[in-house]
Amino acid sequence: MIRSLLTTALLVPFLASLLVGCADPYGDAKKADTIEAWEGYLATGPTGSNESMAMKRLEELMISRADESHSIADYDAVLTKFPKSTKKKKMQEGRANAAFAAAEADGSLEGWKKFLAENDFADSALKKRATGMVDVAAFAAALTIAAPTVAEVNLANDPKGAKDGWGFTAAVTNNGAVALEYANLELQFLGADGKKLKAVSYPIASQTGPGGMPIEEALMPPLAPAETRTWSYTTGEVPEGWAEGKGVKLVLVGARAVPAAPEGAPK
Repeated sequence: MIRSLLTTALLVPFLASLLVGCADPYGDAKKADTIEAWEGYLATGPTGSNESMAMKRLEELMISRADESHSIADYDAVLTKFPKSTKKKKMQEGRANAAFAAAEADGSLEGWKKFLAENDFADSALKKRATGMVDVAAFAAALTIAAPTVAEVNLANDPKGAKDGWGFTAAVTNNGAVALEYANLELQFLGADGKKLKAVSYPIASQTGPGGMPIEEALMPPLAPAETRTWSYTTGEVPEGWAEGKGVKLVLVGARAVPAAPEGAPK
């Protein structure tokens, strides 16, 4: 009995040492091949080629995740963990595009300022658009844009004709202190998930229509303070599947105030 107990006492640590010796953390991580598995392996403090290969694979997986999710958080995770990555420029571009989309969806002055503050690496064209939207957001705060009405229409305005298109109208009121000589609105077609499928723009105040085309005379004068004007748009081209929910959103995407008269100029 005593000999059996002694034998067991000697075998336990021996077997434990064998199990430890057979453990393969790198192999386990390679078999799982997930971000979590490689992060767990690297947390054990490996060195040498195993560490470099684990880091390389972790970087590949994190970049792949960011490419698929287009998430600001996932792009940031790559840029923070691998600041010298060969894919750094691609990750910055993706991050900037995702942040621009977020600022666009938010539509607030603070959202556009945040974009500019956090994405200095964005290309000049994107930063220029964001800078313009800072000014637009300031004007947008002074506008009341009613929810657009949606109706099937005859594109030739024939009351007896077949309904071959869609018409959108909304009342727009300038609650600000300055007149707007130019105010362009974007009609967003929304899917069932609320995301933008397509967008078209048409002004509520402008000297010309899109592309320099003629515009209705009623839209040519500046939109004066306290003035309410009806915005309307018709089209026969809507995104596939949109008509099921008919979700739309109308937002200001361009604005310019009437220039102030120089001091001393006759009123």
